[in-house]
Amino acid sequence: MLRTTNLEKEREVLIKKVCLFLFLSTVMLYAEAVVRITGESVNLNTFTLNYFIDHSEKMSLESIKKETFIEGPNRLSLGINAHTTWVKIILENKTEEPKTLFIQDIYVFHSSNTTFYAFDEEERLLDTISFQPRNCVNTDLLEGAVASFKVKLEAHEKQTVYIRSKFLAYQIIDLRILDDKHAKENLVHTFMWVIALTSVLITLAGYYLILFLFSRHREYLYYSLYLISSSVFIAYSYGMVSHYFHLYGKITLYLNATVIVAPIFLALFVKSVFNTSAKHTKENFMLNSLITVFGVTYIYSFFDYYRAIEVTSFIYIYMLVVMLGVALSLLIKKVPLVKYFLVAHIFYIIFSSIALMHYNNIIAFNFLTSHAIAIGTMIEALLLAILVSHRIKILEEANQRKDAILLTDTMTTLYNKSYFEQMLQKQLKVHRDTKKTLGLFVIDIDYFKQYNDTYGHISGDVALRAVANVLKNVLEHPDDMAFRIGGEEFAVICTNTSPQKLSVYAEKILKSIESLKIEHKRSKISKYLTVSIGMYCTDELILKNAKQIYLYADDALYRAKKEGRNRVSKYDIREGNPSLRLSI
Repeated sequence: MLRTTNLEKEREVLIKKVCLFLFLSTVMLYAEAVVRITGESVNLNTFTLNYFIDHSEKMSLESIKKETFIEGPNRLSLGINAHTTWVKIILENKTEEPKTLFIQDIYVFHSSNTTFYAFDEEERLLDTISFQPRNCVNTDLLEGAVASFKVKLEAHEKQTVYIRSKFLAYQIIDLRILDDKHAKENLVHTFMWVIALTSVLITLAGYYLILFLFSRHREYLYYSLYLISSSVFIAYSYGMVSHYFHLYGKITLYLNATVIVAPIFLALFVKSVFNTSAKHTKENFMLNSLITVFGVTYIYSFFDYYRAIEVTSFIYIYMLVVMLGVALSLLIKKVPLVKYFLVAHIFYIIFSSIALMHYNNIIAFNFLTSHAIAIGTMIEALLLAILVSHRIKILEEANQRKDAILLTDTMTTLYNKSYFEQMLQKQLKVHRDTKKTLGLFVIDIDYFKQYNDTYGHISGDVALRAVANVLKNVLEHPDDMAFRIGGEEFAVICTNTSPQKLSVYAEKILKSIESLKIEHKRSKISKYLTVSIGMYCTDELILKNAKQIYLYADDALYRAKKEGRNRVSKYDIREGNPSLRLSI
């Protein structure tokens, strides 16, 4: 009997515990988050609110009040299936002083319609206002890109604020509760990072546009347009355009549509940099498919903008896959510079994936996830800038090689006659401006025809290269240059050297060439190959044109050969004829 009584008591206790648990669970289930104001300063960037998704998009406020709201953070991205969402914020002033608060909606500029309602504890409507940025309704009451709804709370008063937010694409909620001071500061600081980022991108775009205008390389134009379209998209989608330029309505939709255009310019840039149309047909086909898909989507956006934006989310995945495939394929082919593009695209894939997960409510809403597209674009732009800078370097080196081919004698690798004429004219101008000494040697190999007849043209070519090497090695000043201006005729332009040193210089050339000990059996002056040198040196008083300087040096060479060869003859302009200055 006693045992039965104890069992009944235990059963009663268990039933009471279960009932209490169910009661508390029910209370917690239907309990709603309350934002309690407890301090003098109010700067709530993180708090808990209540939200309800109206899938019918037709529910009235009275019907909404009867629904069960879900607790959530004040920053939410609810994806494309939450076009109409209601937010419920219960404010309670726990202080002894009245409070004037501002509920700021940071993303209101993206919404089709956002309406605020404020009720007291007796559910009497205190205030309401509706913003329709797409139709420019009440946009004059917006604080740039931000809606600020004013709430006045008396001491210990409680109010409930409902916010109906309608987005035609992705539903984004980002709310702050601030006092007057912090509300003003937030309006100033919130969009500063967008200014900094777009400034960098626009500066880069301007730089490469200027490069295109001067060089006409199309990749610079495509890269510049890619940066511009990306900058416009970032400036609009993150609120800078509305906040600082007060642009609203349908015109802003087409600014946002640049997100569809940017991949087109990126694909054109890749095609141009890696010359896929000529060298990589499969990769070129895939890039053309991107251009086609995004081009058609952009045209479609003029007829159904919101549907086009939703479609863009999916074709962006296609773009990421295609670009990655193209980059890997070109890397396997060992195409120069593709590694920079691959690294840039991998970063873009990472941040684009973060952005897509953010917009579809897969990952938490924070600065990194909500700004992933901007961050990824910035990193990609900087890495592609490195690619372009290397591309510029490669083009410059190619141009230098091309110039070298045009300006260089292929046999001796000395500069050729056409470049000699250019440089002599240039150095004469420098001489006139600076009054520095300008010297010219015209050098001819003695009895070279006989050398070729005796030893053959192959040996003659070897001898020419040997003489050329001597001339290259004896150059004393960085601006001194050696040229081959005829069959066996050479020239040396000397700058910033005194007339006395020029004679020593010429003697050095004579000795160096004879010291090669290239056998010459048919030479009448030496058993080795020798040269004759005609020299002319300008002075500060008498300046002639470049052609006349050459003729003076050539006359001196003629005199040196006439007087027996293997010697230097300097043209003395005061005497009007060459004079022998040195013979060996």
